[in-house]
Amino acid sequence: MKVVILVVFLLAASIYPAFADYVEPTPQEQQLYNRLLADFTKLNVQKTDVSKVLESFSAPITISFPCNIGDLNSNVTANIRTKLAKFDNNLGHHEGTTTGGIYTWQCSITSSDSKIAINCENELMLNSDAILASAERNPKIKQVEDLVILYHELLHGQLMINAMSSSDAWHNNVCNKTPQDDLDYSYTDANHKVITPLQTEFAAQLIKSAGGEMKVEEVIPEETNSGAFTKKIGSLYDYPGYVKNGVNVSARAYNIMNMQITSQKTDIMLSGTLSNVTQSGIVWLYIFGNTDEKSQTKIQTINEIPETSIEIPPWIKNNAKWWADGTIGDSDFVLGIKFLIEHGIIIIPETTQEQSESKEIPSWIKNNAKWWSEGAITDSDFVSGIQYLTRNGVMQIGLTGNAELTSAVQPDSANSAVQVSSGAIQLNNYRFEKSPYETIHVEVSGMVDDPKTGTNVILTITKPDHISFDLKGIITKSGDFSVPLMLDANSLSGQYVVTAKYNNVEIGTASFTIE
Repeated sequence: MKVVILVVFLLAASIYPAFADYVEPTPQEQQLYNRLLADFTKLNVQKTDVSKVLESFSAPITISFPCNIGDLNSNVTANIRTKLAKFDNNLGHHEGTTTGGIYTWQCSITSSDSKIAINCENELMLNSDAILASAERNPKIKQVEDLVILYHELLHGQLMINAMSSSDAWHNNVCNKTPQDDLDYSYTDANHKVITPLQTEFAAQLIKSAGGEMKVEEVIPEETNSGAFTKKIGSLYDYPGYVKNGVNVSARAYNIMNMQITSQKTDIMLSGTLSNVTQSGIVWLYIFGNTDEKSQTKIQTINEIPETSIEIPPWIKNNAKWWADGTIGDSDFVLGIKFLIEHGIIIIPETTQEQSESKEIPSWIKNNAKWWSEGAITDSDFVSGIQYLTRNGVMQIGLTGNAELTSAVQPDSANSAVQVSSGAIQLNNYRFEKSPYETIHVEVSGMVDDPKTGTNVILTITKPDHISFDLKGIITKSGDFSVPLMLDANSLSGQYVVTAKYNNVEIGTASFTIE
């Protein structure tokens, strides 16, 4: 599987109550705003209504309401206008991020005859230099992120306008203000507690409409080592629609520096360091199918179906190589083959499958896998070897295309993974060494043969003292699951046994040791 990685810091956005002399936007900033606004108004996705703040760009909007008897003032009238202004670099500096936009609230209060008048001359600033310079391999992602910046800033304006229009708490507060008091700007959501989920959902909808998927990962300080971290964020099995061409993964991050996304075997890994170790890091992952046709491996199947051409993604060659040299076990290799068969990537013609009490995988099969991974033999030779396994009962191919090792084939002693008829589980490692102040990361992954969307696999972890606890994992559409197990440096030394159940049926057991 080809995984293309592109990592750029997320363009941050800010809100400032501030007073400064107005400066006209540059022609580049004006053109950028015009383009984004035109694209934004044409969107047909669900989002918070920001029409009032947009209206304030063309003419002031007026909000007026009476105060209660006994309040310091009898009436409040607010006039709000927003202008596009030149980006102020003095306001746009944030450690570890580049600010994409700023919305400033600039209100003054006057009082006459117990009537409060609020005049707000707000400004929207767009960092055109940063936005236009953030080149993106996938232009669809670039357009989404630009629209998210505009939406984010408009929300800073709209949320405050909403409070001024309908919040009883804000009304009661301002009805007892004097011209010397400050307004309550908390409704602008400077800490982004409201805006973050709104813009995340907005971005996810745009990515989906562009033909991709978006995934949000949070890195909490507790799962890092002095801010540094490495974690699994997905698997190639999560994206069956993309496996033929490979997956293109792009990322945007907040509060994370030195971020890298790499592929390890079939896993997608995220690593980096928190800029502020007291706060969580947030990563937006964009997953698209790779459009680079050169990454394809087109092959001709074996003699039984000579007219059909199929495609084997390049990552399966890595699996074959690792299986041949013992890096991964039989179960891992079969899991990959099963996945390819189920999704029609490798086509195995119907054959008569012999039944036998005991079948061993011949050494020449592993040699074939190694030679094929190195390009020494053809794709057809490799597929012939897979068909040999099915003919001789070493690998069973069901009517639905499922594949599994026969029960007579013992699990690899190196990994202790066990597969039964209804599924399989495996671990990322089977021996861990304790280190002071470092968390031990155990990834329990596997598959089930009869997945149901939204259902859970139940993992029971039995510690060396025979005390057990349970974890839950979600089953994906393709039947896979991955559950992280975090153990601190004070965990007991000895053997841990992991038992997986699905629909109250045990699907596998694996064990690991902490030394």
